[in-house]
Amino acid sequence: MNKILAFLTFLALAATACEDDEFRISYVKQPVLFQVEYVNYAWGYSHSGIIIDSAGNVRHFNLPETWHSPDSTGYLSEHDMNQNLAQAGEPLIMVGKDTLMHYFRKLDGAASGKLSDPYSRMFDAGETVYSGFFYSPLERKYRMILVKRQGDWCVDNYSREADEIYRWLTSVFGQAMDRLRN
Repeated sequence: MNKILAFLTFLALAATACEDDEFRISYVKQPVLFQVEYVNYAWGYSHSGIIIDSAGNVRHFNLPETWHSPDSTGYLSEHDMNQNLAQAGEPLIMVGKDTLMHYFRKLDGAASGKLSDPYSRMFDAGETVYSGFFYSPLERKYRMILVKRQGDWCVDNYSREADEIYRWLTSVFGQAMDRLRN
């Protein structure tokens, strides 16, 4: 009986490990790696941001017609992500493959980071969400990894990796916005 219980426990752990590994597929097979998204409903509607694809293209979107957000469990279908990507413009800037891979590898640590409870920080500032994605080709969906949420309501990811990704995404976002203005 103990051997059967041990074997069943092993199978359950192995299945969980395979499921987690499924979301860590090579970025080459994953079109979208990172996103910064700003939304504000105060004083008029604003919705803009950047998407970073696996080639290092940083594309901007502004007031997309139909935008798909992850569901309540943090997942977004491949179809919906492709529709989001199709609404982004031509690349503004490029991120080098080595840099892109450096930060994508850190996403695993960010995925394990402890998240703060939401807390109120501002009023009428909207919300900026910094995130990365793991893609599962078997399920044909993306899992959003929250790096940081800022604005009216904030959520912090306490992992060191999330902080490093956040600082990098802030820099990339700033460079893309500078390029857009010029």
